[in-house]
Amino acid sequence: MRFRFLPILFLIAVQFSAQWTQAQTSPVGWMDMDATLRNLQLLGQLDPNISFAVRPLHYKPGITRRNMTGATIQDIFNDMDSSGHLFRSIHFDDNKGVLRLLPTQFTFKNNTHHPYGWNDEGMIAAKGAQTIVSAGVYSRYGPVSIQLQPQWIRSQNAQFETNASYGSQVSGLQEKFLLGQTSALLHIGGFATGLSTQNLWWGPGIYNSMLMSNNAPGFFHYSISSNRPLQSFIGNFQFQIVSGTLRSDTTQGYENYGLKKRPLNNERYFNGLAISYQPAFMKNVSFGITRSFQNYSNYNPKVFIPQYLPVVSSFFGSAYNDTIGRDQLLSFNTRWIFPKNHAEVYFEFGYNDAKDNFRDLMVDMSHSSGYIFGFKKLSYLNNMDYIDFGTEVTRMAQTPSFLMRNAGNFYEHWGVVEGYTNQNQIMGAGSGFGNNMQTANISWNRAWNKFGIIFNHISQNPTQIVTSDIANLGIRTIKWDDYSFGIQTRYRYRNILFSANLEYVNSKNGAGKSSKIEVFIRMQPIPIPSTSTRSS
Repeated sequence: MRFRFLPILFLIAVQFSAQWTQAQTSPVGWMDMDATLRNLQLLGQLDPNISFAVRPLHYKPGITRRNMTGATIQDIFNDMDSSGHLFRSIHFDDNKGVLRLLPTQFTFKNNTHHPYGWNDEGMIAAKGAQTIVSAGVYSRYGPVSIQLQPQWIRSQNAQFETNASYGSQVSGLQEKFLLGQTSALLHIGGFATGLSTQNLWWGPGIYNSMLMSNNAPGFFHYSISSNRPLQSFIGNFQFQIVSGTLRSDTTQGYENYGLKKRPLNNERYFNGLAISYQPAFMKNVSFGITRSFQNYSNYNPKVFIPQYLPVVSSFFGSAYNDTIGRDQLLSFNTRWIFPKNHAEVYFEFGYNDAKDNFRDLMVDMSHSSGYIFGFKKLSYLNNMDYIDFGTEVTRMAQTPSFLMRNAGNFYEHWGVVEGYTNQNQIMGAGSGFGNNMQTANISWNRAWNKFGIIFNHISQNPTQIVTSDIANLGIRTIKWDDYSFGIQTRYRYRNILFSANLEYVNSKNGAGKSSKIEVFIRMQPIPIPSTSTRSS
């Protein structure tokens, strides 16, 4: 029996002088903004056309909060902040340009026994203390915006207990410098194009995403995207298409290989696409598709689409030569919002492998599949307080069809042996390689203040690959389950936000019995406005 104690997320905010409110994007995971905006949408204070399936979110200045389509973050903060507190910036050239400092952010994490945790951007999967310090500037002049927000990361990277199937020797103390949430974009109408190292999030999930999350560090990429919902007579569209480079870290183990090292150091070309569509004839409902390809950089068919934009090629593998060193992931998603009930339901279903043809799809539809399903409901207690209840289920382990046709687990495949990773960390569901996860939370909220409880259950890779062990049919004989019980708090004092998450994690591993303590602390300064009231 293994026991772990997990204090999580201690967030401390610095003063408002950071001036972030007119920035054109809300970085994934920044100051818990995604969750805050999502709540505002369910409470009727944010444009219902935003799908939250293509992030980071972009905001176009100059539109009032009565028409929240393309509203600025300042509009949204003003909607929450009844004090009329205005955010000052340096404007120049008759307000054609703006310049401001970004908040200095501190993130601290400590794992006392072995690597644990996900959705932590540039941090590595390691035991011991880790720190991220991030600061920068934002500038906009006309249609051009530049955001420089690098990160300095220091990791103790201490040795942890390993065995034949988990972990490897580590290199010790690490320090590195990343460009972090940096971008340079050109905004033309409802579109934005440019280059970036920002983290992306595709799909409607809150705790996990099948194809893209902030579990791994952001990678350098070029992008073309919508910067607000694009309206048409058939409905609204949001999209993002990116091309970039994925890399490995030879000093670390791979998350999709039991944190074991592999002698791999190959650059990979990545091409991904996310589209979200809200039909004109179905209010508050969105449908989406996400697709990604990766292949080794030396792949050169000398044809533009197969080489640079394979995401717009045929769906079936037989049409684009799936026998080369290239891998595909594909998912479909939907999100239904119920504004009068302040609730939402979302679902994402995806494949870790290409279907060869239509017959292949129909004969074994569950082969190499996974899904994420979630529900969220807000209930007002009075004009200012509300209850937030949510649950999410993730299934990444193989279905029983593996007995006839082994697909391997999600985020591993024969074409690209590094799997679906950047810097050895999974770019999709941070809960883990081949894992199943169930999450439930309930909290009391008032504006930025919060107090609640959360429960997580993670079944670690319950289905192994097909072996000659007929008696066990490939099911693990040694099971590993994590049961986490936590308290979540967040409190705003003047211009400072304090947030803490305290979790007790009971890890059950049939390989042996031991009692351990796991400590995980995160600190991040955040600029915060004041209060929020129920909209009339």
